[in-house]
Amino acid sequence: DIEREMLLVGATAIEDKLQDCVGETISELMRAGIRVWVLTGDKIETAINIGFSCKLLNENQERLIIEGSNLEEVRNALVKAAQRQEEVRREKREMAMVISGEALIHAMKDSAVASFIVDIGENCKAVVACRVSPKQKQEVVTLVREQRPEMITLAIGDGANDVNMIIAAHVGVGIKGVEGQQAARAADYSFGEFKHLRRLVLLHGRESYRRNTELILYNFYKNMLLVLPQFWFGFINGFSAQVIYDQFVFQFFNVFYASLPIVLFAVLDEEAPPEILLHDVKAYEVGQRDKLFNLTRYWQQLGIGGLQAIGVAFFGFYGMEMNFAYQNGEVTHYWISGLVAFTACVLIANLKIFLFTNSFNVVSVSAILLSVVVYFFTIYIFNLVEELDLKGFFTEMALSPMFYVATLLLIGATTFIDLGFTRWGYFDDKMELAERVSAEHREMKEQRLNKVLIGRTLIKQSLKTYTCLLYTSPSPRDS
Repeated sequence: DIEREMLLVGATAIEDKLQDCVGETISELMRAGIRVWVLTGDKIETAINIGFSCKLLNENQERLIIEGSNLEEVRNALVKAAQRQEEVRREKREMAMVISGEALIHAMKDSAVASFIVDIGENCKAVVACRVSPKQKQEVVTLVREQRPEMITLAIGDGANDVNMIIAAHVGVGIKGVEGQQAARAADYSFGEFKHLRRLVLLHGRESYRRNTELILYNFYKNMLLVLPQFWFGFINGFSAQVIYDQFVFQFFNVFYASLPIVLFAVLDEEAPPEILLHDVKAYEVGQRDKLFNLTRYWQQLGIGGLQAIGVAFFGFYGMEMNFAYQNGEVTHYWISGLVAFTACVLIANLKIFLFTNSFNVVSVSAILLSVVVYFFTIYIFNLVEELDLKGFFTEMALSPMFYVATLLLIGATTFIDLGFTRWGYFDDKMELAERVSAEHREMKEQRLNKVLIGRTLIKQSLKTYTCLLYTSPSPRDS
């Protein structure tokens, strides 16, 4: 009643279009084995068109449409979709599921039907949910987390209607765009364009998983290496509670002697150049298949630390106190045996970082050398203090030829144990990755060479064309 006899002057609208490289990003993520579910408020026809434009859907896929106005219709549609899915699977074709928001409302009322949706969606290459509200987006993410607790979910959105979904996922990513900053503020990570998701997941996500895995397992390993020699020393001293380490140097181990190198490793190490990891999506499988962080590798590192601790304890004791005597007939003090064992722990713990480091640089190598130098410097200072138990023992140890022989043999034996365990499993994967990296480097060099040759050819053709034009153009006198 109010808007009557009015003249329409104009209208404004916000263009809702895809950002650059959205299709390429989704295609690479799917090629890496990541299941992509699109939850949108658009109607089915529009959502399908968007799916084609962003390379989520293609003509070769079998689309399973799930619609229904009540629970029974949704259940029947899912049963038919499951039957059709078996037929398509035998044909070895890809599938995509498209489900309406109304169907989701009814499906969420029955846990069995909701679980059925996850079962069908898990076997599809892509899933598109249409006409869904912000609450339904959250419910879908929560449903996947509950039905598949072993899977890691990542939700990405750019508007306030995506906040609930971002919060519900394991990892939330917000895009800063024209729809405001709400999604970016609620997310764990935020950036300006969708294409950066590829680098976040395939490069930083994969490398962070690998580096943090090595960091955690290394901390368990080095503490087993440090503490267990005291336990094994109990068999020698009759469990008299006599310690083998000086308490000052013992407290410094995790603070000064074996901390900085592994921290720098967890920050700086790169298994392969970034462009290789972004292109070689097969390298992303190490996280998907739990090849690095699993119980097998955990017990393996504990076992390596335990075996090396046996060598450190008995080699240090029998190599010095039981087999070495001075000219006056006295044997060495057990503090020297403990000092030899502790020195071996420091050297072995820092040497191990060399074994699994992939990219050496001045900072990482300097940190390892600095840790060893700091250790010997502090031992030398303790050697000069009258009130400490280590007074004079460092000098006595340094002048003993048996110390150097025992240390070299001990480091060689323990390193052989470490290499023997790590030769199988992930080391083979590293060799496979190295071969793929070499192949990628050769391919990239060939591509660059081809571009240079094509560029030179185009330049020559342009020069020839320009020369011909100079010869054929009329002179001012002729005109």
